[in-house]
Amino acid sequence: MTPYSGLGFFFTLALALLPAAIAGLRGKNLRVCGFAVTAVMLLLIFDTPRKLLTLALFWTWQLALIFSYLHVRKRSEKRCVLWIFLLLSLLPLIFTKLSVFVKELSVFSMLGISYVSFRAVQILVEIYDGHLTKLCPLDVSYFLLFFPSILSGPLDRYQRFSADLQKTRSPEDYEALLREGLWRLATGAIYNFVLGNLIWQYWVSCMPDTLLGTLGYMYGYTLFMFFNFAGYSRMAIGTAYLLGIEQPENFNQPFRSVDMKDFWSRWHISLSTFLRDYVYTRFCMAALRGKWFKERRTCSYLGYILTMLVMGLWHGLTGAYLVYGAYHGLLMCANDILDTRCKKFKALKKDPRAGWWLRLLTLHLFSFGLLIFSGRLF
Repeated sequence: MTPYSGLGFFFTLALALLPAAIAGLRGKNLRVCGFAVTAVMLLLIFDTPRKLLTLALFWTWQLALIFSYLHVRKRSEKRCVLWIFLLLSLLPLIFTKLSVFVKELSVFSMLGISYVSFRAVQILVEIYDGHLTKLCPLDVSYFLLFFPSILSGPLDRYQRFSADLQKTRSPEDYEALLREGLWRLATGAIYNFVLGNLIWQYWVSCMPDTLLGTLGYMYGYTLFMFFNFAGYSRMAIGTAYLLGIEQPENFNQPFRSVDMKDFWSRWHISLSTFLRDYVYTRFCMAALRGKWFKERRTCSYLGYILTMLVMGLWHGLTGAYLVYGAYHGLLMCANDILDTRCKKFKALKKDPRAGWWLRLLTLHLFSFGLLIFSGRLF
């Protein structure tokens, strides 16, 4: 059973969430109930012995690494030790991506492996930073395997997630959360199953392989990706709300962005902020401390390119994804140059009339990136 894939899933989801909704409306804490619901849904999603075994081994591996590093961190602050644990944590994901070239490595493939791996990475880094000194195995397991967002995000942070687990909301507060969750589930389903499917069936899939057809495909594919991805995110957030977990927003009117920096603060927000905090910022800090480059700006530009390449490769090890990441890295560099060296650019962004032209330009820059991403060009 694939999450958010049809009436069967939603009927099962409604039955599974009913006890949680009743408990929430009675003012009960939903931590244990939510974990039980997640366990049941995972059994249905990973519905073969092989899938369940892969999930169990992956979960055991990540849990063992997290609690081993929690113990090691008390005795060693060496960054190289963190890197070893990060590499070990990411190995299953790396093997999964490499399975494109080595089919035998597909044994490591698992639904949601990218998102669960990044959740584990976040915990390991926060342990290194000293922000996490005590962990509960149940809470960590719940966070890693939280089923509503296992397929397409959003990417949550453990501290925020854990704080929600400890909350005991009043019946009135939970009722408001319940209403919002149901609304997001309904609108997410409309985004995905109605608007997204209509755009794909009657627009994207009909475009001929010509110059004008490719242009039409680019616009249609951009809208399809928004409604498809934003729809999944809304359904995931809505489901999480019903379990008392307020997952972070993933989209915030991205087509109102006036430049690419603004865009990445509005599109797939949880992934872009994750990469900003754990790739871009870490790279720049290390480069500045080690004095790797003469110019501080060089750190920033290379940081943008590295971060966006990681984002591209996170989707898969193909030429299209690699070029997509490099393209966005260069756009971020150009954006930074305009921000720091062109005073007129800042003024234009504040001008309401010029803002519409900048929004149109940003939309086209991103749409061309998605055209690369789609693989239609090569």
